[in-house]
Order: sequence, then C-alpha cells, then structure tokens
Amino acid sequence: MKQFPPVLLACLSAFAPSTFAYNSGSFSFSMDNDGIVGTDQNYTNGIFLEYNSPFSSNLAETAPTPIRQFSQYLPLKEGTKQGWSLTLGQQMWTPEDIESIEPPENERPYAGLLFLESSAYQYTPTFVDKFSLMLGVIGPNSFAEQGQKFIHEIVGSDEPMGWDYQIKNTLVFNLGYQGHRLLTRNQAYLMDDYDLSGVGRINVGNYQSEVAVGGVARWGNDLASNFGTTGFSPGNFVDIGVLSSSRSGYFLFTGIEGRYRLNDITIDGDRPSEVPDTNVEHWQATAVFGGVYYQPKWGVSLSFATNTPEFKENKHRSNSNGSLELFWRL
Repeated sequence: MKQFPPVLLACLSAFAPSTFAYNSGSFSFSMDNDGIVGTDQNYTNGIFLEYNSPFSSNLAETAPTPIRQFSQYLPLKEGTKQGWSLTLGQQMWTPEDIESIEPPENERPYAGLLFLESSAYQYTPTFVDKFSLMLGVIGPNSFAEQGQKFIHEIVGSDEPMGWDYQIKNTLVFNLGYQGHRLLTRNQAYLMDDYDLSGVGRINVGNYQSEVAVGGVARWGNDLASNFGTTGFSPGNFVDIGVLSSSRSGYFLFTGIEGRYRLNDITIDGDRPSEVPDTNVEHWQATAVFGGVYYQPKWGVSLSFATNTPEFKENKHRSNSNGSLELFWRL
C-alpha cells in the first residue's frame, strides 16, 4: 500500500475542515408584538438590539473591562465555553382600550421601559448558567409613547390616547440568574434528536422580582451545541448567545414555566392619582413554542408565548404575543 510522507499528512490534517472549531459572535434584531395574535393590550411590544460575543475559555481574561470585572465574582467553571452579551431594548404595556382618554377601571396602566442589559454565561452540552444585570428607566423617559404612536401611524392602527397616565419616571435595575440542566437527550423519529431540560430563574430588583421553574422539550439537530437557547422572558424566548460554537442547525421547541412574582413596577409602580390601582398576580405561568434555523452567516427564530394574568384585575384568562428574531453571525 502506498505510504504518504508524514509531513504531507500533517499538512493535510492541518487544513481538514473538522479541525476548524466554529466560533462566532453575532448581532441580532428582535421584536415582540401581540398584533401577530390579533390583540393590542398588556405586554404589547418590545424591540431589542443585541450583541453576543464569540466564546472563550476564560471570560475573566477576554471580556471588556466592566464585564471582565463582573465575571470575576461569578461561579464560572474551567472547561466550559463562556461568553457575554449586551442588549439595548424598549418595551411597552397598555390597557385593552387604548382609545379611552380616561384611565379605564380594572386594566393595567400604560408603562414603557428603556433599558441596557449586560449578561455573562457559561455553557456545555448538559448545563448552562446565565447571569445578568439590567439598568433602565420606566416612564415618559423611555420614549415608549412616541414609539407606539409612530408604529401605529405607519400601520394605520388606532392611536393610543392614554399615555398621559403612564407609570411615572423611575430608575430600575434587576439582577438575574437562569440555569438550564439537561434531563435526557436521545435520537428522535424523523428529526435527528430530542432533549428535555429543566430551567430555573431568579430575578431580584425594583423592576421585577420573581422565582421560576419550568421545563423545555426540543426536536432538531446539533442539540448538544445549541443547548440552553430557549427561555420564557419577553425579549429572551430565544437566546442566540449560546449558539456561538454551533455552525448550523435547526430545532423546534416547546416549554412551560411557573413562577412566583413578588413585584412588577409596570403594574404596581408610582402613577398619576387618576389611575386606578392594580395589583400583581403573584402566581403566574407561561407556555412557549417556536422554532430556530441558522446557518454560518445568519439565522432566524419565530416564537409564541401565552401567559396567565399578571395582575389580579385582568378579566382575560390569558394573553399572548409573538416574537421574531433575525441575527447575523460575525
């Protein structure tokens, strides 16, 4: 049998595709909106711009200075892939009757949030940990009124008339943790694999404080490299940060979460005296389903969420919204 020189074999192996580990940062634009399900109430819109870093083996050495200092105090483990992200977002909540000039009874007040969130995370095929710090402002300085009126004018929707009675300007912050733990992963019928995982969240701050547990089922391919992508929070139904080591893939997902929410400034925050009081519904649940498809240069996700009432005066048994995310891989 013909023998190849060792030097030639070394050169060939050096250029073999399998030896090039994929590692990509990303930039994404996503929008949450309830118009896709035919409503315009409660959590009605969210817009998010996000940057996700490529992964590294030691975030405390490779991240920008503020995140590097923050990550030194986190329980990040050796042997994990680590990354960070930065998100700029705006969210808004409205009552059901947006044409009413006077604040309606038994409906949530108008509220807008403008925020910046920094996250650090570690991930493996079997567990993911995410830590976040959010700083923002709720109230007129969030520019939610201008944003909603601009969008409604473009699409020809009813003009919202009650923003004069929105939650007052307040600086807000939240510290958050989210953990994913793999329960099982096996081959599936038709698609390549399926996996089941448990998800837990803790948020503490004057924006929202809550404790949550849930579960997620996924069907698709390369699930070991895109584990921990799904979530239950607006703006985070799909978290593409943990895709940085996965070249391409697709999966469908569904999940359910239960939580106990202690406070929610969009419901119980300081408001004009004319606005009726609303009270947080402490026990809540969310169900999500959707899909993700991505290639080495781009990707897209579409997801839907249905929530039980977030405030006690809500006369609807549930509220729903959809989310579309487009991302470009760097």
